[in-house]
Amino acid sequence: MFISRRKTVMAALAAAALLVLATQIGAFGPGQGAVKLEGAWIAKVISYENTPVDWPVQWSYVLAPDASGRSASLHGSVEVAFPQNPNLLYDFTSPIIGEIVQTGPQTAAFNTYFYGIRKAAPFDQIVFIGRSWGETRFTGPRELESTHHFELYLPAADTNGDALPEDKGYLINEFVVTTQDTRIPPPAR
Repeated sequence: MFISRRKTVMAALAAAALLVLATQIGAFGPGQGAVKLEGAWIAKVISYENTPVDWPVQWSYVLAPDASGRSASLHGSVEVAFPQNPNLLYDFTSPIIGEIVQTGPQTAAFNTYFYGIRKAAPFDQIVFIGRSWGETRFTGPRELESTHHFELYLPAADTNGDALPEDKGYLINEFVVTTQDTRIPPPAR
């Protein structure tokens, strides 16, 4: 009886392992393997909402995954910025930093921050705190489509000194954009 129960448990474990493996392999279609949050990416804005701007905006970022590949740190930079607001002039933006976490087999949610900086003597000044949060969806083996909810805050929104905005009363602009993100391919061998 003990051997029979052990065989049943082993068969159940083997079936569960095959189910997990099949789910991971099938998560993105035959031969693609499981979707993981990793790699170097280029994001190009393809549509705008809540703003009259129609500007070729682009940024790049790198996802540094945890061991599971289901969450990652994000670090990037803006190559082609949004047009400047005449009431909020800045000279450059800081690097983009953030986190991204998978919410489903082909979806993830992210939260990022960056700063608008003006060159000034005797030291540079933060003109605004930028936040972009939203959702992304894998649309191909090396492609994402992401919806970004941008929020720009005056520096006074950081009421506790942690460099993040707490006071929504200092929100000066918000808009939504969609990007088509392409993963940079590995070197040819």
